[in-house]
Amino acid sequence: MTWRPTLEAATAAVATALYGDRVPVLTGLTAARMHRALPRAIGVGYVAVPTRRRALRLADRESEVRFVTRAVAELDAIAMTTELGQVLVTTPEQTVLDLARADPRAEDLDAQEVIDALWPECDPAALEEIAGRQRMRATYRRVVANR
Repeated sequence: MTWRPTLEAATAAVATALYGDRVPVLTGLTAARMHRALPRAIGVGYVAVPTRRRALRLADRESEVRFVTRAVAELDAIAMTTELGQVLVTTPEQTVLDLARADPRAEDLDAQEVIDALWPECDPAALEEIAGRQRMRATYRRVVANR
């Protein structure tokens, strides 16, 4: 069997090749995997980038990289290490808000599972600050009300 990087590392590598170093930010369920809040692998890597781009299928597996157009400089992100090097990843707080916004009724079991798993890692002040800065106050109130 041949070695291949994790989907998270491959997603970061593809996005970095297209957009440059420290531009793409792993987000959503992919960020959750990096934070170890989603224990099972998923077949999609999510990465925030500054311009619109179609999803790419990976040649070495049945997976794809999905590009989410965002103002990446405004995202609350931290550097994390993959087996291919450093990558920017949304913080637990940003990840919770993004997943709650994407699924406002928390009907996606993965999203709700991740929110529950990441909640103890979240700083309430940081959550509120990010929500205010990114016009996510309604999302913030909904997440806090569900605690």
